Amino acid sequence: MAETLQPILLGEPRPVNVAEIEADLSALWRSAADDPALQNAVTRACTLTLLIYVESEDAGREVNDLIAEVTRQNPCRAIVLIAEPEAALAGLAAWISARCHLPAAGEKQVCSEQVTIWARGEAAGDLSGAVLPLTVSGLPICLWWRAGRFAPPAFLEQLLRVSNHVMVDSARFPSPETDLRDLARWVQKSSEPVTVTDLNWARITPWRELLAQCFDAAERRPYLDRLTKVRIEYERESPRVLTQRSQGLLLAGWLASRLGWRFVEAQTQEEGGPAAFLFRCGERAVRIERVARRFEGGGCGVCFSIELQAEGASPARFSFARGLDGKVVRTLAEVPGLAPIGRTVRLEVLNEVEILNEELKLASPDRIYEETLRMVACMTASAR
Repeated sequence: MAETLQPILLGEPRPVNVAEIEADLSALWRSAADDPALQNAVTRACTLTLLIYVESEDAGREVNDLIAEVTRQNPCRAIVLIAEPEAALAGLAAWISARCHLPAAGEKQVCSEQVTIWARGEAAGDLSGAVLPLTVSGLPICLWWRAGRFAPPAFLEQLLRVSNHVMVDSARFPSPETDLRDLARWVQKSSEPVTVTDLNWARITPWRELLAQCFDAAERRPYLDRLTKVRIEYERESPRVLTQRSQGLLLAGWLASRLGWRFVEAQTQEEGGPAAFLFRCGERAVRIERVARRFEGGGCGVCFSIELQAEGASPARFSFARGLDGKVVRTLAEVPGLAPIGRTVRLEVLNEVEILNEELKLASPDRIYEETLRMVACMTASAR
């Protein structure tokens, strides 16, 4: 394992005894301070403890390459937890290292520290006991769940209880219909106050903003109360399909929860779960459809077409279509009595680390996301 990790500015990760990690970290910093090869004074910086949970050695190696970019904006003690409870050979091993970023002329070199703990077989049960003493007292504890389905094993219960912020990515959920519902239940049952955020929710923030802005104008606002049909198209047969399936559910749940729609039933089944959902708002029926279509082009991580229809004596249509590069959306508002209004909007598409760095700055729960999760849980109650 030690040989597979990438080199850092203060040398290769050092294998250490799990029981002596804190002492070895102190020794690491002393040696760095005394190293004449370092031209700038080394400053040890830490604003939080970041726990990163993965489920394989390969995933640990992958996340190791991302931590340097995370600590550039959020200096922290990063602790990578590699848990393989099904491994035949039990064992608990650890490595420590420091990550530094080259400073501007005359400035101090700011460094963060990283601990990697690999737990296999029965030793996975000792993971929380090994990690808890390493969290930095008095600073927030953030858990980045970089695994698949959010189904925390019992040996993580202690860590979850002390975590102030849990970050998931529903793009990684193997079955978004059931996995988002299970996440909603976990949030509701959590006995401790915790901020739960979803990197995939952040990816669709620009889309939610576009939809909301479309109805800012006084002449369009009344049509929000006349919506009867929403169609969300996502990409079929692509590695991004899970990302977009979950995004479609989140967009549908967001619209329904924000507009006060009452869920009635899921209709017509397709592979991957319900394809249509029925709601009511007073006497008005509303239908949300999810449609999988083939699509060529870039733009990993965004639904590529959304259409809203408002019926009545004066029907209206509002559409949002992603361009081929994935960074442009073409909007069109067609309201009776007015000329069609269209525009092209360039979106800011962030990568995983950029989104994570923004999420780490959030200190309070996202109530809108939690309400959206509860609505999605209602919508997918019959999904298996």
